[in-house]
Amino acid sequence: MQMDPTPPSLAKLRALFEKQERLSMEAALQVIHKAHDVMDKEPNVLSLDAPVVVFGDIHGQFFDLMKLLDKCHFFQPSFVNSDQTLLFLGDYVDRGAFSCEVMLFLLCMKIHYPTRVFLLRGNHECEAISSFYGFRFECKSKYGLSVYYHFTQCFQALPLAAVVSSPEGRVFCVHAGLSPSLETLADIDALNRRQEPTTSGALCDLLWSDPVPEYEDEEDTPSPPPPRMLEHRNSIEPDTLKWRPNNVRGCSFYYNCTAVYDFLTRNDLICMVRAHELQDEGYLFHFSSPAYGPLDTRPMKDFPPVITVFSAANYCDSYRNMAAYLVIQKTSNRFDVEQTRAVPHPFPQSFRNQSEGIWATFQATLPYIPASRDFFEEMARLNHVPSPDAPESEKSDDDKSSGSGTIGLKLDEWGKEKGSPGKHALRRRNSSEKHPAALSKALDAITNEWTTAVATNQLSHNDTTTMAASGTPPTTTTTAEHGPSKERLAMFTAREIDMLKLIFALMDVDGDLKLGEDEIARFIQRILGETVSEKKAKRYLQALDCNHDGHVDLNDLLSCAAMLKTRYKSMQALTAWATALRWSTTAAFFVLLYAFNKRFGKQHRWLKQTSMLAVLLWLYAHHWRRRPRDVISRQ
Repeated sequence: MQMDPTPPSLAKLRALFEKQERLSMEAALQVIHKAHDVMDKEPNVLSLDAPVVVFGDIHGQFFDLMKLLDKCHFFQPSFVNSDQTLLFLGDYVDRGAFSCEVMLFLLCMKIHYPTRVFLLRGNHECEAISSFYGFRFECKSKYGLSVYYHFTQCFQALPLAAVVSSPEGRVFCVHAGLSPSLETLADIDALNRRQEPTTSGALCDLLWSDPVPEYEDEEDTPSPPPPRMLEHRNSIEPDTLKWRPNNVRGCSFYYNCTAVYDFLTRNDLICMVRAHELQDEGYLFHFSSPAYGPLDTRPMKDFPPVITVFSAANYCDSYRNMAAYLVIQKTSNRFDVEQTRAVPHPFPQSFRNQSEGIWATFQATLPYIPASRDFFEEMARLNHVPSPDAPESEKSDDDKSSGSGTIGLKLDEWGKEKGSPGKHALRRRNSSEKHPAALSKALDAITNEWTTAVATNQLSHNDTTTMAASGTPPTTTTTAEHGPSKERLAMFTAREIDMLKLIFALMDVDGDLKLGEDEIARFIQRILGETVSEKKAKRYLQALDCNHDGHVDLNDLLSCAAMLKTRYKSMQALTAWATALRWSTTAAFFVLLYAFNKRFGKQHRWLKQTSMLAVLLWLYAHHWRRRPRDVISRQ
């Protein structure tokens, strides 16, 4: 059957996706292929003219994307006759629950407006990252793996940068930043973008680098940004090292103000607009302190040298940040920032299918880990974490699947708590996610250390863990009387360790190798399809903290799994012993019965018949006495 060559209208596509309905697989592939053909002909560095609306990370937040497009009047008839251009800086997928919808809608926008809508590549637009942070799971659930791999081919057609010409000068736009191996725009244009990025090199740097942190606490708990666009903050001394390793990301570099000034001056640019980093207010201006003035070599210094734009409001349904986009006007001296808050969105209907598939994968390798919240409840019992005093009210599956619920903090509650922009003190750890390759190395190191400690019985909480696995309270009397336990925690196969690392990585949203209450709640919501209260999330976090050091890391998850596996193997051994005892008893019964019949059966025929009837009744009763228990255990 021949496919319709006309792509779906944007209005119909929006209505379809807002109802959580899908395109057919054929229609989705048609959109992907058409957009790929258009973008594949574009250069690495686009040349655009103001006015341009610049958007940062979207991360699968379809309903927030619609609000942003409404705000910039994209759906109004006036847009068709205007000269406004839309530029997206990458990171369209992962994290959010509607990555397929975001990607298909943006590609359809590109098809309808090939010279008005432009999409750059972000670090998530590749197979290595999108298969690790959620897009592959989502796409497999909604359209199948074949469509996912067509998406990854389309990612390689995305341009890498853009230069916007405005009355004040030229603005460089890119997803992340600069590279020590790229001195000119011509160097960027000469790159081969049609490939999977590696963990080093120029392509990696454009997608992964960051401006060096300017303030002493910026990497951990950033202070609220200024309420006005060009208000200065007191800064520490400018970093004098142009390039230094980006240890937070695990790849690429940090670039300082001198690296930025050199690149901008060499290429006749006035500033750089980038995305890649979450910001409380949706935007941030870098290197704008008076301390940088003597180092600034730009002829025109009216604009900050680096502007970060982030367009995913309430990122991961957890961070309560605002979204923003930047408008580069064609009138003189005008860069406008527009901000929005998150909008409510329905509970994703795809979560249930995704969660069932993911958890089935877990249990195929880790049969001793209970499905759903039972895992956390069981660890709370084994580690003797008390239940919350007050009962919690939770949404039922019916409520969540009806589409009427929202994820995370409700916006009316958020408004009361947050107040006016800039007044809310956001509690956040580092939100810059690691490259999966770097994260895997860090997790491997932790796993090897844990395995060695268990093998040599060096875990400080080994006795407590062993006793918890057997259900014995970890009292000082027990330890004093019996000394160090000789029972070892169960060890894991390589496949089991890989699966446990995957579970931890799915929990660890911000990539800091430690879990928080919000990450536990989000994991239960995204992977298990259930909603828990803040109090219950705190209890579950305590339940996983096996060494009681105040935080949960991979060591704790490994210890939890080892406790469950130890108990699982003990129960298997007990079951095997009970089975052997039952069959040995049965064998003894038949031997005695045979001997009895041999001795008295010939003399008393009725006794032989009675014995045979007793055997049949015993077998019948034994079978039906065990059957309900077997059925229950299978359920």
